Amino acid sequence: MASSVSAAGPRYPDFYLVGAAKSGTTSLFHYLAQHPSIFIPWKKEPHYFADPSVFSGGSHSTLESYLRLYEDCPREILAGDGSTSYLPSRSAAARIKEVRPEARILVILRNPVDRAYSHYWHQRVEFAERLSFEDAIKDEARRIEQGLPYGFLYLRTGMYFEQLRRFIDVFGANVRVHLYDDLRSDPGALCRDVFAFLEVDPGQHVDTGRMHHRSGPVRSRTLGRLLARPLPGRRKLVRRWPRWARTLRVRMSQRNVTAPPPMSADTRSMLTEVFRPDVERLQGLLGRDLSSWLDAGSDRGPGQDSEPP
Repeated sequence: MASSVSAAGPRYPDFYLVGAAKSGTTSLFHYLAQHPSIFIPWKKEPHYFADPSVFSGGSHSTLESYLRLYEDCPREILAGDGSTSYLPSRSAAARIKEVRPEARILVILRNPVDRAYSHYWHQRVEFAERLSFEDAIKDEARRIEQGLPYGFLYLRTGMYFEQLRRFIDVFGANVRVHLYDDLRSDPGALCRDVFAFLEVDPGQHVDTGRMHHRSGPVRSRTLGRLLARPLPGRRKLVRRWPRWARTLRVRMSQRNVTAPPPMSADTRSMLTEVFRPDVERLQGLLGRDLSSWLDAGSDRGPGQDSEPP
């Protein structure tokens, strides 16, 4: 897949990993970055194409700032954008189409019950969420009325059918969907399929030995707060750090994360029923059996975000 943007025009990404959040997108992006024909900017999630109702206050909200992420990308290799805010966004697909009509769209979906729980613990790691998981999902309707972004919408973000259909309606066969279970069971095979879809060498070896960006309780709240993003001025400061310093911060944060406790059986059963209608419609859209997602007894346990075998 050669870039179709002229050398004189702006350098937009060639492919977009649009979500879903907490479904292995960070791991997949790290794997893709190892391919010599793929360029990944230091900022995995610029969120430029997301509408404000989904994500606001991004560090790359201006076109100038966004394009600067890709100014060092050679024209002969592919550039990627991995922003999970694009999938739930109502306008992202159309906005991407305007500037990159031949873009390839990558999607990875996870059992929405597990995804919601992992998303919740991600917010806890960032010290953004104070409620229990059960109270947070009970409070979601009020949060939607308040206009809170998708980072707090654990249930709505997992209603994949309409989100995915928007991208398929706009990009058709240029959308490739994978499942988180595939990433866990055989990440190498999934990467080879993605490389073939992007039309780069599918035989390129990449190290898929670990998953990235796990979620769970923190070992040290003091260290966690020092590394968390919401502190005043932290976003601007981190942007000025060299890449090695940003990588070290992420690794330290991940080492401070422990496995989350198992979700209660009652909560899992209730959420399975909440998501059932959407999952059943999604099965038809994908033409793939998702019956395991409808089994409330298929709990992965506390290690649900652990490294792949």
